[in-house]
Amino acid sequence: MKHFSHPHALAIFEVQESNEIICSGCENKLCGTTNYKCTKSNCEFTLHKSCFELPRKIQHNSHRDHPLTLYPTLPERDCMYFGCNACGEEPKSFVYECLECNFSLHAKCVTSVAENITREDHQHSLILQYEWPFPIEDCVNIFCKVCDGLCNDSNWLYYCTECKLGTHLQCATIKREDGSSLENEETDEEMTNEQKLTMATIKAQGQQARLTFQAQMAYMNAQTITNMWRSSHPPY
Repeated sequence: MKHFSHPHALAIFEVQESNEIICSGCENKLCGTTNYKCTKSNCEFTLHKSCFELPRKIQHNSHRDHPLTLYPTLPERDCMYFGCNACGEEPKSFVYECLECNFSLHAKCVTSVAENITREDHQHSLILQYEWPFPIEDCVNIFCKVCDGLCNDSNWLYYCTECKLGTHLQCATIKREDGSSLENEETDEEMTNEQKLTMATIKAQGQQARLTFQAQMAYMNAQTITNMWRSSHPPY
């Protein structure tokens, strides 16, 4: 069989449980009886059946303006790239793209990210948010309740609106290292002055980083418009 992402023919093969073979489409381990492998003996290209059957174009709820096109690797672009819009990581395998909007999604983020997550340590389901749950101008920071890291307002996250707590996509199904509940967090009233000062400093840094990012994007957009105008108005 042939697949658009690979120049050689592929054949069906079965993966043994003891084998550690990684899918070239999603970078997860292969499993089961129906997988695809390159017929060339010196080529290690492999695909899950589900990755083999991914549609070339999709319409996704996180980007309603345009369809997304499947690419085998990250395509070249003329503007700055900030990683997958879902998880923030740079795709090294199959990726869905809207080059017009500089919008990118791992194929695995499209196919394997659940709409909601239920955790044993929290009374409510965490709902997948494609967009930041607060107005950007409010400069609200969300710290992941699993790893305590700062969530990126440009990426998806899981969020409980009732309790105002969120997690990174990658952390939503992971237990806290200390085994504590998500609800067992100090309130603002329980924090010491030193802790409040630390939190205020982190929030100020987050706001500064956001302003810097916005300035960079404005500069890149201006450069793109200038280059487009120059290409359409060559000097005589």
